[in-house]
Amino acid sequence: MKTALLILAFNEEKFIENVIKKYIDIFNEVIIIDDCSIDNTKLIVEGLKESNKNLTLISNEKNMGAGKSLEIGINYFLKSNNEYLIKIDGDDQFSKKDVLFLYKLLEKEHYDFIKCDRFWHDGIVGKIPTIRYFGNSLASLLIKFSTACWTINDPLNGLLVFSKNLLSDFKLPKLFNRYGYPFYVVTNSVKKSINSDIKIGQYRNEVRYNNENSNLNPVTMLFKLIWYTLQNYYSKILLKLRISEFQISALMDIISQILIILSFFSIYRIINIRYLSYDGPQGIWFMVFLIFLVLGLYLISISHKIEEKVTKTKITDIENI
Repeated sequence: MKTALLILAFNEEKFIENVIKKYIDIFNEVIIIDDCSIDNTKLIVEGLKESNKNLTLISNEKNMGAGKSLEIGINYFLKSNNEYLIKIDGDDQFSKKDVLFLYKLLEKEHYDFIKCDRFWHDGIVGKIPTIRYFGNSLASLLIKFSTACWTINDPLNGLLVFSKNLLSDFKLPKLFNRYGYPFYVVTNSVKKSINSDIKIGQYRNEVRYNNENSNLNPVTMLFKLIWYTLQNYYSKILLKLRISEFQISALMDIISQILIILSFFSIYRIINIRYLSYDGPQGIWFMVFLIFLVLGLYLISISHKIEEKVTKTKITDIENI
């Protein structure tokens, strides 16, 4: 079993040497994607390459973003003789014991995809900004809606494990070239379970924070995730219509959307009556709004239950014993 480690790095001169030395003697290959760092990150990696034949450096000619760097690393991995890929970041936030546990787990069991969850009682070491708690809570809600799997948490966690089989047709949307790519990776992997028998695990990991600065705009990220969630939801309806076991689920989704559209039309009528002097029973339109909205949401919940029941893949909680 050959496993490669992918490390994404941008201006990580403080941490990159330590991160590489932690894992260089463990993995079959360590792949560094340097995203056009303007510090000494690239020089440090080049120095380590001289004494480590299993260290590969890929340097982006311009800054392309973490998501695009992930795609570049995956494309390299697919051409290699490695069977599994573990992806971490060059900022040394992830615990070595977690990475090694996942590495050893792959020697015993096959997983097509493993995602991690930092939001448990021992998962956060240091101080994480409050806005990130709020943002990740919203992201977790969106991923549950998007995948119809309510056991998935922390969809922005960057510690990921892939099999070569899962990544055979990997293509990252431009929307996630810079930030938010783990959300796409999780959504896409679970979506594949509709017509593929893949094994997915979720592992509670530890993430260490040291007051790092982040260029992430939470508002931009939120709108990006909402947009992709809706896009994925409607594309998944079309996919489910082509598979007999999921057609009832797709039908429930379609009817729910009609009802929700009618509920918005009811709001439009209420606004016209209240503020634009249109004639009509405002109270009745409000009741119609509530009925259509509740029925629409109820049908979505039924669709989720059907989808979760017949899907070929279940999310397995991985215990670190």
